[in-house]
Amino acid sequence: MIIAPSMNAPIYDGNAQISGEFTEEEARGLAEQLRYGSLPMSFQIESEQQISATLGADQLRMGLLAGLIGLLLTAGYAVYQYRALALAVTMPSLIVVGALTWWAISLLGWSDGYRLSLAGIAGLILSIGLTADSFVVYFERVKDELREGRSLAGAVESGWQRARRTILASKAVNIIAAVVLYLVAVGNVRGFAFTLGLTALIDVILVFLFTHP
Repeated sequence: MIIAPSMNAPIYDGNAQISGEFTEEEARGLAEQLRYGSLPMSFQIESEQQISATLGADQLRMGLLAGLIGLLLTAGYAVYQYRALALAVTMPSLIVVGALTWWAISLLGWSDGYRLSLAGIAGLILSIGLTADSFVVYFERVKDELREGRSLAGAVESGWQRARRTILASKAVNIIAAVVLYLVAVGNVRGFAFTLGLTALIDVILVFLFTHP
């Protein structure tokens, strides 16, 4: 038994008052016990965000615009730096990674009720640069091999042998960072970490099964 109150008078207007000999701290403790049971504990909201439909639509539109700008800048730099390689490899790879990411998020939304937040969109935008980073590592290795006098076919294969270790190490760091951030973060930051880790995994699959072949 926690406390045994008695009723002094009928309550007609729905407003009750508890009186007696107790301190404010004891009253708060009793209120928590009544709310959560007999355990001496309380709960604290770590993160809460309420967004109107209009504001949510604006955020989504601006996020997609930022992603489009990032994609165009990345594509422009790739074309300037790598010419035909960018047109033949980078562009199709970015299209494929975008399609795979869209498919994965849609599948998660259908199967587990996943919803993409603004922070999640930020993770997707950041992944554009991380995906392009894999191309840069690979292409620079190929260029190094060509400078050493190898044929194009030999440079591609030899460059891949050297580049894939770097790519795997880079993506491992990204995935570990995303997992740690997801475990220790709260609120929308977890959405950022989730999309960052998801796109890192997709990037590894893309590079090995599409970009290199």
